[in-house]
Amino acid sequence: MKYLHCQVGPLPWLGPQTDKTIEELSKRGRKNILLVPIAFTSDHIETLHELDLEYAEELATKCGVRNIRRAESLNDNNTFVQALADLVHSHLKEDKPCSRQLHLRCQMCVNATCEKMREFFIQ
Repeated sequence: MKYLHCQVGPLPWLGPQTDKTIEELSKRGRKNILLVPIAFTSDHIETLHELDLEYAEELATKCGVRNIRRAESLNDNNTFVQALADLVHSHLKEDKPCSRQLHLRCQMCVNATCEKMREFFIQ
C-alpha cells in the first residue's frame, strides 16, 4: 500500500496520516511495514523520533505489527553528495544568481516572508 502524507506551504496536509495508515495495515494483517520518507534527504527529529520511535516501536507494539522499518536517508552518501556538488558546479558555471525553480511558489502561497526571501536571492 502506498500513501502520501505531507504538507507544502499553506495547503492542508495530504493524507492519510502515517499512524492511521499503520493501524489500517495492521487491521489488514500486515505485520511487516517499510516507511520510505521520500521528502527527507537526511535524518532529523521527524525521522529519528517520530518514525523510528513513535511508529516503529510504540505504535507497532500497540497495533501488533512485528516489524516497522524506515528506509535509510541519503545523509552523507557519496553519490548524493557528489550529485549535489555537480549541481552547484553547473549552477556556478552558468553564472546565474539562482535556479529558475526558486522563482516558483507553493500553490496558493501568500507568505510575505517567503516572497521576500525569493526576491532577495533572485536579485
